[in-house]
Amino acid sequence: MRKTALFSALIFAFTLNADLKNSLDKEINSLMEKVIEWRHDIHQYPELGNREFRTSKKIEDHLVSLGIQVETKIAYTGVVGLIKGGMPGPTIALRADMDALPVEEKTGLPFASKVRTTYLGNDVGVMHACGHDAHVAILMGVAEFLAKNKSKIRGNIMLIFQPAEEGPPEDEGGGAKMMLAEGIFDKYKPEVIFGLHVTNIPNGVLSVKSGPAMAAASTYRIKIKGVQTHGSTPWAGIDPIMATAELIESLNTVVSRRINIINNPAVVSVGMVESGTRGNIIPEDSLIMGTIRTFDPDLRKEIYEEIEQIARGVATGTGTDITVEFDVGGFFPVTYNNIKLVETMKPSLMEASPGRFYESNIPVTGAEDFSYFSQEIPGMYFWLGVNKPGIGLESKNFGERTGAAGNHSPYFYVDDSALDKGVKAFVYLVDDYPKQYN
Repeated sequence: MRKTALFSALIFAFTLNADLKNSLDKEINSLMEKVIEWRHDIHQYPELGNREFRTSKKIEDHLVSLGIQVETKIAYTGVVGLIKGGMPGPTIALRADMDALPVEEKTGLPFASKVRTTYLGNDVGVMHACGHDAHVAILMGVAEFLAKNKSKIRGNIMLIFQPAEEGPPEDEGGGAKMMLAEGIFDKYKPEVIFGLHVTNIPNGVLSVKSGPAMAAASTYRIKIKGVQTHGSTPWAGIDPIMATAELIESLNTVVSRRINIINNPAVVSVGMVESGTRGNIIPEDSLIMGTIRTFDPDLRKEIYEEIEQIARGVATGTGTDITVEFDVGGFFPVTYNNIKLVETMKPSLMEASPGRFYESNIPVTGAEDFSYFSQEIPGMYFWLGVNKPGIGLESKNFGERTGAAGNHSPYFYVDDSALDKGVKAFVYLVDDYPKQYN
């Protein structure tokens, strides 16, 4: 009887210390079938920021079915799950964003989105053109695996399914900033946070950059007011479209001619122009919206001042009334990857995708509100390549021109064969962090 008890104790101890990675190797194929099915479903039914009701319910139902402690309706539609491990250790946060974009899908996939909605007063398509469907599905898969193997986890795993990463509706707030304001870190007390993003780099590549990894981002809005008149008598009015054209041309000189970007890169882009109702009417109003990306707060301030100066000059020259607004819908700080954390944990990424790891030294001008999380605790945000095998092999960083459509394109494509590297990356980080990072 004593021998039996001792044997049982030894078996129990072995189970507690069994490697999560070995268990994942045995389960990965069957798990990925579910992950891919979830992704296709979420892709087919995308939802904009703060409106991720179906997605949020799907996540909630899945986590509850696994016996995971769940909290919902955080920052409108956010979901947080907590997996309590079988051994003492830190609380590790893993994050996935849920929202889609106002983009009409043109991929031709059998599970392509046909969803339409109203955005900024316009009828638009809705598409997971940035791959957040993949992020959600990956983290759902990680949740299922870890919940089944919780006895082997050191510490606790906090699962963050975040709404409105692309920016919430202007008058609502949302995203990571609101989740923090509602106290998720105060309540769950994570020690560290990891996040991933899919992009058009080679299939299965995991890439990370230490320090400032992604830019700060601001949306600007310029309103131009003229005097409406018949298109046949432009002299009888004040043409806001002509002023808009001058503004756009001048805005494109901010980075190329007006500021010094030798040491600090910056981007000023125009993303939306709206004016008029028909060809024979010179309208009263025009609207420009765009984005500003910077890594230096002083440079950002300088760009704001340059845009305001341009607007004053065009207004004077055209007789229009022009107003400029910055940080419309909020502001995203620089996404900073903790240097010590990256150095310590990059072997986990290398192991998760052998021979397909790349450490970048080039910051990305894309932006992420993951930045709010990594301002509070050490964070590491990394990239997963989802190109079709053999496509875009020369690309190493987000935003490079390749043979594959990039994020926010109506043709953006996620190759399912790469997603297992995302699942492995998260699990390996969860397994290695308590052992390697002090």
